[in-house]
Amino acid sequence: MSPQGAPRGPDDLTDEELDQYIRTRLTLIGIDLSVLPEEDPDAPADRVRIHRSLRNFLRNTVPRLSAYELDPQSYPPVLYPSALPPVTEIDDAD
Repeated sequence: MSPQGAPRGPDDLTDEELDQYIRTRLTLIGIDLSVLPEEDPDAPADRVRIHRSLRNFLRNTVPRLSAYELDPQSYPPVLYPSALPPVTEIDDAD
């Protein structure tokens, strides 16, 4: 566990603490999980599976995204790259 006062990451939290965090965040954006069954293998979604999936996301994906460092020298990805080559020099021969 982290020392008192130090920021805690998802790995430092218990499943119950993460579930409370998940419920709070979903409630703040207007999502009510109480309308879903607690645990039902026949249902397309239930609270147990949603909490398990979100805990997995918070413990694995979020730390990796946080640790990602963007190289300021690299070109950002472009959805529709230009068909023309980049302009490297302006010719003032006119």
